Amino acid sequence: MNRQLVFIPISRDELPALAGDPVLRDRVAYTVTPELLGELGYEEKESEDAEYAALVLASVAGLSAHGERLVLVADIDDSLVQPGDDPANGQVIVTQCPPSAITSWFTDEPGVDVADAAAISKGLTIDEAWDLPQVQDLLRHHDLLWNDVVEYRREA
Repeated sequence: MNRQLVFIPISRDELPALAGDPVLRDRVAYTVTPELLGELGYEEKESEDAEYAALVLASVAGLSAHGERLVLVADIDDSLVQPGDDPANGQVIVTQCPPSAITSWFTDEPGVDVADAAAISKGLTIDEAWDLPQVQDLLRHHDLLWNDVVEYRREA
């Protein structure tokens, strides 16, 4: 059984998925695809850099879709991952994300104002949103914070 690390943008209302309610199904996610490696010029041995790139791309997709950068990280069985429409940006579809597969989540530090970047990128593709000055400013000046899923489940 092969596994794949995926990054799933979610809305704040979906954060309870960390505890399994709801179970995420048929979700757009981002991962290291051969097309992403080629697009960014990474070699297979640069997997950590490519995974970070997939996380950042997922955060831009979340900003565009949900108005915030909130990304679940899951280690999914390959059988639950299908090709997406934008493989050059690492897009895939996760048919089901078992709660046990979710390992962590990333979000902006409390107090970081994403409103301008969210408003201007709303509904855009990653490629359209990427070059916007507000999005680039957010990406350059505000790293995402890592959160352990255990902490969330303990408080839920």
